[in-house]
Amino acid sequence: MLIPRYWSRAESTATTPAGKFVRFHVWRGSRSSPAEAQALAQEAVGRIADRVRSGAGFPERYAYGDRPLREEVVREIPATGGVDAPDAAITRNSYGALVLNASRAFFIDVDEARADGGQASGAPPSFSAADPMAVAREVLDRLPLPAGIKSIVGGFLGPRPAQPAAAPTAPPPAAPAAGGPALDRLRRWVASHPEWRVRVYRTSAGLRYLVTHDVFSPTAPETMAAMNALGADPQYIKLCQVQKTFRARLTPKPWRIGVPNPPVGFPYEGAAEEAEMRQWEARYDAASRTRATCQFVEEMGSGAEHPDVAPLRALHDEHTRATSGLPLA
Repeated sequence: MLIPRYWSRAESTATTPAGKFVRFHVWRGSRSSPAEAQALAQEAVGRIADRVRSGAGFPERYAYGDRPLREEVVREIPATGGVDAPDAAITRNSYGALVLNASRAFFIDVDEARADGGQASGAPPSFSAADPMAVAREVLDRLPLPAGIKSIVGGFLGPRPAQPAAAPTAPPPAAPAAGGPALDRLRRWVASHPEWRVRVYRTSAGLRYLVTHDVFSPTAPETMAAMNALGADPQYIKLCQVQKTFRARLTPKPWRIGVPNPPVGFPYEGAAEEAEMRQWEARYDAASRTRATCQFVEEMGSGAEHPDVAPLRALHDEHTRATSGLPLA
């Protein structure tokens, strides 16, 4: 499981061959110690400075899923048998939701377009064009970007107007009935793999599967083959390979429950930022209590549940409120 416990930032400057002065910083993480994280960050800025001076540019820019995500570790679930690495960890992602990262419990995300061709129930609503800046601010709030980037972009949009008292958030539309090509594909797979057992959940954007009969490696060829065969989201597959974990979001996306994105990003730069984040969490947690993140639909296959999967399945179902009957968010 490649989820750093410690993060460190390093800054540097360099001058291009054309004489342009460049200031930049990087973050690097470590599971071992803050000192190792700092050493890795210093090494990275040194490499970048050399490239800038030589005119080679910035090799360190990357897209979602190319490196471990910079997320706060909220809880680690130890592995059985005295193994040093945890079996799972709960982290808080860039827009504040809790995510279960499992080193061996095989979660699969499958996105489905709605049958009517419309947006998923959690998509941002349409806005009036009366105030273009207000539209831009609302869209920016809903993007899963680091808080620092949103702060910079938001500065160009002018001051945010005072907000009226929030009206109660309307429940999202009911989830569509289970079925369709994705579940047909899963049924065919389970029929041809009689040892398998799979729990099926409905999410706002599609389906989530939890394979319960055995444990799996996120990077094993057979795991990749199964995810591709079952129509897993390509970005999800990529992230599993990079972080060496399977991921399942446990709590709602904030814009689906009427809460803005977090005011600061992780790692927190000082006690004031952390306190600001904890205040946001209290608001977010209160708004989350009346929503489910996924809805249990059915279980397929005749295989027995693996004893190492059972506690993570229970944790997942409790945190997502999968059997609560609450509306999805």
